[in-house]
Amino acid sequence: MHISITGKLGSGKSTICNLIKEKYGYEIFSTGAIQREVARSMGITTLELNQRMKLDHSLDDTIDATTTRLSRERRDDKLIFDSRMAWHFAEHTFKIFLTVDPKVAAARVMANQRGDEERYASVDEACEKLVERSRVEQARFIELYGVDYYDFNNYNLVIDSSCRTPDEIVSLIWSAFEAYQADEQANVHKEYL
Repeated sequence: MHISITGKLGSGKSTICNLIKEKYGYEIFSTGAIQREVARSMGITTLELNQRMKLDHSLDDTIDATTTRLSRERRDDKLIFDSRMAWHFAEHTFKIFLTVDPKVAAARVMANQRGDEERYASVDEACEKLVERSRVEQARFIELYGVDYYDFNNYNLVIDSSCRTPDEIVSLIWSAFEAYQADEQANVHKEYL
């Protein structure tokens, strides 16, 4: 069964995906990496790319179709989707949402710069830009898909990563994932907030 991880910017999605890859042998499909590469190639920030994507849905369409196709074609493979919307497009996945305090997220992003397109002068600026980017993305998701990305009822598991180590988060995920695989009918929405 596949796993899809989404969540707030700076919540640790990529770190968690990499730990699951190392510990359990999952391959990562990261739409964020695709978007960062597109932004870098265009010489713009990821926020600017998100604003452009509001007018031009071609990149969204490509990512969404690829996510759906991969989930069908590789149904039996160990695949983890590190993606904002994979929970909506990938078939038969365990859906995880990571939430985080905005200031904690900003500090994490500052400590782990992702190139010139995501460079900030201060934690306050990072917090402001991340909140704005989230707002733009949320508006785009509602317009494009008619879904509320921040509705926790969309997910099998919600974890607040603000005060947890990556290893603690992976442990919580894996316990819930194993329980879900054993009995999908007992899919009780769990929150660790």
